[in-house]
Amino acid sequence: MTRSRGPANLPAMRPSTRRWLPAALLTVALASAAGCATTSSLVAADGSHRLVARDLDSGITVVLTTESWSGDTAYGEDLTIVHMLVANMGSEPVLLAPGDFELRDRRGFRYVLYDAGGAFSAVPVGTDPVAHAATPITYDPGASLDYETIRTDDAELSRLGLPWGVLLPGTQMRGFVYFEDVRDTANHAILRWDAQTPEHRPLRSFGFDLHIARM
Repeated sequence: MTRSRGPANLPAMRPSTRRWLPAALLTVALASAAGCATTSSLVAADGSHRLVARDLDSGITVVLTTESWSGDTAYGEDLTIVHMLVANMGSEPVLLAPGDFELRDRRGFRYVLYDAGGAFSAVPVGTDPVAHAATPITYDPGASLDYETIRTDDAELSRLGLPWGVLLPGTQMRGFVYFEDVRDTANHAILRWDAQTPEHRPLRSFGFDLHIARM
């Protein structure tokens, strides 16, 4: 797994997952206390794993699910991974971009988002779908460039991740979002998404209060 820093050096629109960087060894964090392993999990305040937020004005619904990673368990041990479903039942397109998400603990420390590079786009009317699929997809990075890219040889993070692009009215998108692991260094965290239009006009900010349960 390769991570790279310095998204501020990238142009405003970046290619998606068509280019791969060499893989590095995955570092698995092991938590222990007095010689006994401790299991940490990310939950809602009531101990459940699902949070739902709806905004009637924009028509956006977000369903966030923790501890539901379905890929290689090594990735789940090394990263904080949440699943997000975003439905746009409003009248305006909604931008999905890595720079619009952030995870912070209650002390204000920020946990970096890892952009796996997946992207989507609508096929323009009159365009050959086959030719469109062969064209590299570019996407808007969003309001901030303070995130990092992550690439793996097996492409699993990209394949299962929430793809970036413009969510048209009446459509939805789902996938996993990856962050630096918060479970060993904090007790509480807030995941925030500042939703906006493709023209960068703010729509609504969504915040999810998360807790770390240790057993």
